[in-house]
Amino acid sequence: MSAAMSHYDALDFGSLEQCSASATEREGANISVRELTRLLHIDYPDEAWLACTAFALRRVHDGEALVHSGDKFHSLYIVRSGCFKTVYTDFSGSEQVLGFPMCGDLMGADGIDGGHYKSTAVSLDTSEVVILPLTGMARLTNECRSLEALLYRVLSRELVRVQNMTWTLGTLGAEGRVAAFLLNLSERLGALGYSRCSFNLRMTRQEIGSYLGLKLETVSRALSALNNARIIHVHQRTIDIVDADALRAVIDPAAGVPAGIAAHPASATARSGSNDDGNPSKPRSQFPSGRALRQLAA
Repeated sequence: MSAAMSHYDALDFGSLEQCSASATEREGANISVRELTRLLHIDYPDEAWLACTAFALRRVHDGEALVHSGDKFHSLYIVRSGCFKTVYTDFSGSEQVLGFPMCGDLMGADGIDGGHYKSTAVSLDTSEVVILPLTGMARLTNECRSLEALLYRVLSRELVRVQNMTWTLGTLGAEGRVAAFLLNLSERLGALGYSRCSFNLRMTRQEIGSYLGLKLETVSRALSALNNARIIHVHQRTIDIVDADALRAVIDPAAGVPAGIAAHPASATARSGSNDDGNPSKPRSQFPSGRALRQLAA
């Protein structure tokens, strides 16, 4: 366990009555299984005994790492509030942004298979996460099969997200990738009750470029092209989506790409799954090959 990790990570789930007093003395608190399923937008298992089960919360400040690549795996994390970036560092020290987990998203699943986290999760805001110790979760799911199915649904969401990103990098040019990113962010924020049309970017353009397989300059050009075409309005980190249908048309050429976008040099990026440097763009999956939870509980 790295020095940056909180003592919350060592907490297992327990009864609300037992955990609340100690948690109140710390900066965090607890969350019940019912609240957790509501956060994940999944049905609550109709098991009376689950009412006395709770999970610890941990607060992560802006710029603080929740976990580091190489740390020993022990817990999964669900974002309760705020926003993170997950970063993979290769053998040469180069970094690749893998995603921007937000409220209801899962982090840490990349550590299940090998026993060590493969990516670093850094908070982009003052955030809060729910800690799911895997050994405790394994015992809990053994006793509640419906909860086990719910956990697999959450893991499956991450796999679908990786598949969608593979499609984005393999088929879209620069403006298409940026448009897809903005639309996806709009949908995610809208699902959380925020505005779909106006929002602030928590991440930098360089981080967006790393995520989309584009250079910083290309991201800036793409945003400028969309802004000049009056599809979006950009002011520093504030994005206003002026014409959502036109933004979708940038992704789907059959719908008719606006002339102002089609003629822009950045749109000439080959749709062959290559990045700005001409190298194939392959997103690194955060979803592990995995082992059965029951084996981890043994």
